[in-house]
Amino acid sequence: MNTHAPIGFIGLGLMGSAMATQLINAGYSLCIHSRTKDKATALIALGATYASSPLQVADIVKDGIIIVCVTDSKALEEVVSGDQGLLKKIAPNCLIIDMGTSCYELTQRLAEQARKKHAHYIDAPVSGGQIGAQQGTLSIMAGGSRTQLHKAQPLFDVMGQKTTHVGAIGCGQLAKSANQMIVGATLNIVAEALFLAQKNGADPAKVVQALGGGFADSKILQVHGKRMVEKNYTPGARATTQLKDLQQAQHLATLSKLRLPLNQASLSQWQAMVDAGFGPLDQAGILAWVEQNN
Repeated sequence: MNTHAPIGFIGLGLMGSAMATQLINAGYSLCIHSRTKDKATALIALGATYASSPLQVADIVKDGIIIVCVTDSKALEEVVSGDQGLLKKIAPNCLIIDMGTSCYELTQRLAEQARKKHAHYIDAPVSGGQIGAQQGTLSIMAGGSRTQLHKAQPLFDVMGQKTTHVGAIGCGQLAKSANQMIVGATLNIVAEALFLAQKNGADPAKVVQALGGGFADSKILQVHGKRMVEKNYTPGARATTQLKDLQQAQHLATLSKLRLPLNQASLSQWQAMVDAGFGPLDQAGILAWVEQNN
């Protein structure tokens, strides 16, 4: 590990701040940027250098590695190819890693733009939530060349416990869309199942316990089911983010001329939840929306 060459890190939300902290604690020197500078305060205190724009991050990092973990595809495009974006100052052989959840077609387009600047691009979205980011136990699904994945692997090993090379550019985002479709639909049914059990006299905590180890068991049931039982809706991942991810999956299905009725139904429920004002809650807050409907 080269602790002297700075690693760029852009996006300091719930996930990004925790991931960047893991890298600093592992000895990496970070050059960070966030649209809201206040989010950088804790990392600056740990020794990170703050850059005023993505362009400045690219100028400082040069031919190193820049991680981007921003809210959505619009923010990603602005960071990479906007007026103050990375590609305005990117050095040849610099590696950009998108670790957010982004549109498949945008991933393809940005990778091609980076290639024209003689730079590299891989998509490496993650699963595991804020807890996984804080513990360095994320699952990382990567798309891109094996050479660039090998270059990024030491960083992935700090932030996650498993990295899977899914395939070419964009395949990481395809895997993440699959992940979010399953998560979204599972959260829906866990909330409804626990609500049904409770309203008919069962202790929902005991129901979660009873289902553990059986065919219905899952991390969603154990982690988010516990949050539902406790009514703990402090966001680890917001409902608005889950909605955005399902919208991206459905958009890709439309482009692919595929009909995915269950995902469409799940998407409709998350849209209704956000429209009802529950968007800032944790994903487990979908139970609050189910309760309101009843």
